[in-house]
Amino acid sequence: MNAREAARFTKYRPAPGAPTAIPSQPESGDASRRMTAVAIDRPAARPSSPALEALRDERARFLVLWVIPIMVGALVSFAPPVLGDGDTFWHIAAGRWMLAHGAAPATDPFSFTFVGRPWVAHEWLSEVAMAGAWLAAGWSGVMLLAGLTAAALAALMGGWLLRWLSPLSTLAALALGFACIAPGVLARPHFLALPLLALWTIALMDARANDKAPSPALALVVALWANLHSSFLLAFLIAGGFALETLLDLRAWRWRVIAGWAAFLALSALAALATPHGLEGVTFPLKMLTMKAMDVVVEWQPPDFMKPSPLEVALLAGVLVAFWRGVRLTAARTLILLGLLHMSLQHVRHEMLLGVVAPLILAEPLGRALGRTEAKEVTWGMPAPQTALGAFLIAAVVIGRLATPLARVDGPTSPVSALASVAPALRAQPVLNDYDFGGYLIFQGVRPYIDGRTDMYDAFVADDDLIQRGDHAALDRAIARYKIRWAIIRPTRPLAAALAHTPGWKRTYADKYAVVLVKTS
Repeated sequence: MNAREAARFTKYRPAPGAPTAIPSQPESGDASRRMTAVAIDRPAARPSSPALEALRDERARFLVLWVIPIMVGALVSFAPPVLGDGDTFWHIAAGRWMLAHGAAPATDPFSFTFVGRPWVAHEWLSEVAMAGAWLAAGWSGVMLLAGLTAAALAALMGGWLLRWLSPLSTLAALALGFACIAPGVLARPHFLALPLLALWTIALMDARANDKAPSPALALVVALWANLHSSFLLAFLIAGGFALETLLDLRAWRWRVIAGWAAFLALSALAALATPHGLEGVTFPLKMLTMKAMDVVVEWQPPDFMKPSPLEVALLAGVLVAFWRGVRLTAARTLILLGLLHMSLQHVRHEMLLGVVAPLILAEPLGRALGRTEAKEVTWGMPAPQTALGAFLIAAVVIGRLATPLARVDGPTSPVSALASVAPALRAQPVLNDYDFGGYLIFQGVRPYIDGRTDMYDAFVADDDLIQRGDHAALDRAIARYKIRWAIIRPTRPLAAALAHTPGWKRTYADKYAVVLVKTS
């Protein structure tokens, strides 16, 4: 060995007592010696300690169960589009009426075209809650109610997803789910009922995971749901699917569990009758499916796939993950998802239902496809510092929303200036109003020609659609039958031009949202 080789040997020789790397075969040359040196000096990988794993779990739970729901709640609480639907006005007006009379109305108390006719106020509890929020804190209170609903929904969904998915996958699933829910994030009863849909689905899946029947107390969710919104019938479709799954699971087939599911379904059916409308409240949602008005109301139309939509993105992402990772579902759960998908493709308003249920049902099979063998326990409790921080953030959102007054201004569903231009005496006369303005008129104490209570008007909505399109024959019939004296409609409606060119009618006000026309002879 020459002097240069001896120097290299001394340089890479380990210190006494240090581990040495023994090659499996003789090596020669500078490159092999450098590789040996790297192998000697590289520290061995250490497994994560239990304390580090606990810290990561704590951070993930705080993010998913606290931070994300608070952020979602804050965004909804301060998002103007939450109040962008004209039905919000008449929902609050109906709630005020019920608080004043101490009962749900059995007939229409608001319009002049259908006054006294039967009306099933199937969303009465939501309307009372909305009216209470408005009376307590104005429009800020209504938006805060919607924000709290969104936060509760995000927390429920995130808690279940985190049992089976990593924090990153949980956030991705939440994002896709809320993308489908977003178009329906409005201050309306259907949105207030969504946390009950999530709670119901989670409780049923938890019962199946533990191979037992759901708790009888869960039937109380149906009782509450049936008084909030007519979507409570979906509870029976989902529960029926999981009951069928129990029946088909021959490996764990037990008479006691089967009987428990049957008893639970029967108890839930009885709970659905606990409304002011009894049996009629249960059959009413089924009658809505046959309404003629569905053909002309936007939210009952099928989705438009000619342009990108959240539903399309969610469906493509779901198909990608299912094929890529080999996600496997039971037949019953597949039927539940296919049923919801069918509903979403029929009516755009049902996309939100798919956005809630699909991530919850897919969480377990996706988690198993990604390598998780069992559910991870997710507790809601947090250490004192995180709890204090979360409470501070919630208080900041609530106080910030309530401390920021919100006044309604002119908009597509709120013709504030246009109605203000109408004399009180004329307001008391029969009006031909835009469909989207009916809620605001009710809210302001003006009896409308039509409003968003499609379930009550039904075929009348289709007739009104002809009028809004400027059909002169339908317009003349309506004016003569109801003795119309004035009109408040959108300037873009063909009806606006038709009335403006009709002898005996005069335009008295106009802005970009509404025009007012008065019959002069």
